[in-house]
Amino acid sequence: MKNLLYEFNDLKITEENGHFFAEYDAGAHQVVMRKDEISEEEARFAGTSSENAVKMLFDLQKRLIAAGIDPYVSNLRERL
Repeated sequence: MKNLLYEFNDLKITEENGHFFAEYDAGAHQVVMRKDEISEEEARFAGTSSENAVKMLFDLQKRLIAAGIDPYVSNLRERL
């Protein structure tokens, strides 16, 4: 079951079966939706303020880049 924990602009923090996810628009000039797993601590931190939500996203993107993942490319399959 998917539970919405926090929503700010194009960011949704959800919990699904004990796992936490950030669903967000990672695009600059066009909509590029991503969904990445985050820790429970990151989810709670992001939910405390919009500034912390943005900080969590920047930290997540840095972590993805360090892992060799392009954080500005959608990782969601389009649904027909």
